[in-house]
Amino acid sequence: MSWWKNDNQKMADRRRKIRMKRISGEREREFYELSPVSGAEQEPKEGARGMIRVTRLNDEVLYLNIFQIECMESIPETKIKMMNGYYFLVKDSADSVIEQMKTFFRSCFVSNDGNKGE
Repeated sequence: MSWWKNDNQKMADRRRKIRMKRISGEREREFYELSPVSGAEQEPKEGARGMIRVTRLNDEVLYLNIFQIECMESIPETKIKMMNGYYFLVKDSADSVIEQMKTFFRSCFVSNDGNKGE
């Protein structure tokens, strides 16, 4: 009977490991062949326009493409749903995310010398 418990325990450990990878986001990073380094340790590239900075509940910093945001929901935290179906729970308020988006869109229509629409 001990072999039965060992096999069941091994299967349970594998499932637990997969579940923890999914929760941490490591599985998606492996699938998309991204760096194993978390978003908190990565800085956005120069000229990364159209991105907003948000903080996950575990203090990991994410940069999201504003053109891929489908909707947001304010529960005690903010839930941001992306076009691909993924969603992120973040500490930032929905108002702060919207303000970042407005700032980006204003920068698209105002030139560096301050002339609007030219």
